[in-house]
This record gives sequence, C-alpha cells and structure tokens, in this order.
Amino acid sequence: MNQKTTFKKLFAGVAILLAVLPFIVTFSAVLTSLFNKMEWYVWLQDTVVPFEAKLVAVLLRLVNIRGMVTPGTNFAMLLERADDSYLPVSLEWNCLGWQSLVLLGLTLVTGLRGNWKIMSKAEAILIGIIGTFLINIFRMAFITSLAYYWNNVAAMIIHDYFAAFVALLWLIFFWWFSYSFVLEAKE
Repeated sequence: MNQKTTFKKLFAGVAILLAVLPFIVTFSAVLTSLFNKMEWYVWLQDTVVPFEAKLVAVLLRLVNIRGMVTPGTNFAMLLERADDSYLPVSLEWNCLGWQSLVLLGLTLVTGLRGNWKIMSKAEAILIGIIGTFLINIFRMAFITSLAYYWNNVAAMIIHDYFAAFVALLWLIFFWWFSYSFVLEAKE
C-alpha cells in the first residue's frame, strides 16, 4: 500500500509540475545563462556533447539522415541533405538533458523512501539513470530529425516543452515499472 501512496504523491507532483511548466522552462533558461556566464559548462561541451552527438548521429541513420559530428565549432553536427548541402545543428551542453537528471534525482529521494531492499533500490537507481540518458538521446534525435525534415523553427518551438514533457512521461513510466517489477520490500 505504501507504493500506491508514493505513486499518488509523485503523480500529483507531476500534475503540479505540468501546471508550472512555463515557469520551469523560463527558470531553466535563466540558470542556463548563469552557467554560461560562469563557464561551468565548458567540460560538458568539450567532452560529453561530442560523445552524445555521435550517438544521435547513429540514431539519425535509422531515419535516413546522415549526420557528421563537428567538435570544436559553434554547432555539433552537420546533416547532409539530398542536394549535397549541409544543415548545421547546434547541440550544446544544455541540450544533454541535465534538467531531467535533476528531476530524476528529486523523485529518487522521495520515491525510494520506504522499506525496500538495498539491491532493489540500486537497480531502480541504475535503471533510472540509464533510462534518462537514453530518453535524452532519443529526444535529441527526434528534434534534430524535425529540423531536417521540417524546419529549424519547428524544432526550436518544440525543443523546450517537448523535452520537459518527455522527461515527465519517462518518470511516470519509470516509477510504475520500478514499483511493479523492481523494488522489493524488506521482510
């Protein structure tokens, strides 16, 4: 019964989060500009972004888009078009999904309270981190393919809200899965 109560609390939190989503997106933009001014992002931009851009390029090949990673430039990928022109796509440290990782961390603090076995908690944490990473890679590939097949404006409009929405859907699924199949109560 404890897991139902916790899930209800998390679901109520998600409902509240959806109501304040515009404020969260704005706050995220303010934090991003603050981190940009302090240059805390440089390591992520130089190390993690090229790695994740390569993973996005692999996924884009599944939808017939050839992407080339371009580290050290103002954009992280060039998408080759049928007419042999290139579409530059900017992947930055802020696109990596750090916001969804923060949300995962906050839900782990509340969701793992209770009388659960340590190993099942560790499994849930590992599934949460890996799942959040994969969801963010798929999200970046989806938005990049939107820019390629549709246009940059559509991709930019969907970028902020879609990312938050996907993160929330992932967290709802993650907690349902964790409570249903992963977390085991101590005896």
